[in-house]
Amino acid sequence: MFKRASKPKYRNPAVKEAIFEAKFNYDSFDSAMPGQIFELVKSKYPHKQDVKHELIFLEKDVSSQPSGMPKIQAPLMRVRSSDNSELLQFGPGIIVANRLKYTEWEDFLPAITQITNSYLDVASPKITNRVGIRYINSFLISEPNLNIFDYFKINIDIPQALSTLNGFNLVFENVVDSFCIRTRFLTDVLAPNEVGNKFILDIDCYTASDFKPTTKEIINLAERAHEIVGGIFEEIITDKSRVLMGSK
Repeated sequence: MFKRASKPKYRNPAVKEAIFEAKFNYDSFDSAMPGQIFELVKSKYPHKQDVKHELIFLEKDVSSQPSGMPKIQAPLMRVRSSDNSELLQFGPGIIVANRLKYTEWEDFLPAITQITNSYLDVASPKITNRVGIRYINSFLISEPNLNIFDYFKINIDIPQALSTLNGFNLVFENVVDSFCIRTRFLTDVLAPNEVGNKFILDIDCYTASDFKPTTKEIINLAERAHEIVGGIFEEIITDKSRVLMGSK
């Protein structure tokens, strides 16, 4: 169990993208609601884009699909802040906040609060069935030949037959305090101007229990998921990784 503790702050966080997601029942969601939600958030997120989805039905008789009901639970509208640092997405039974230029949790929280308040005000869902936080971290280590265990505490014995592998993609799943956690650790492709080795540490933490949605409860769960992700992150990295990020 990870205790509630402040996550260390870094001058150059490894977070490539921070993501908040919540899902709800969507039986009362209608086509006018995305526009109504946009009206509530457009002062800070003025750049609007409709999200198109191609629907593929396996059934031969597609005419039997219920009319007026969303076919998929996915965002229908995407809005960006003027400086492109944040992105909000919303649709039938789903809201997402993306922080593209991450600094710290306190700077991400207002976007989460705003999209949650706006969606609850417009859609009035009766059930929330998922609240999650996901952090995608990217580490560029300039050393061409490195001992990966100097930077990450991923203690896995590699068979001799695989000792010359060019990449890997490891997935770990566990449960903490009723939160489901999926951690991926993998190699990444270097950009043309990059040298060394690049790694992605992707931690997704979410709860899937049903409850009556309120902004307070959703934010509480999001903050707890953030704390769990932070605890896992700190347990995986070493001091050499902290030096890369510039420990404060």
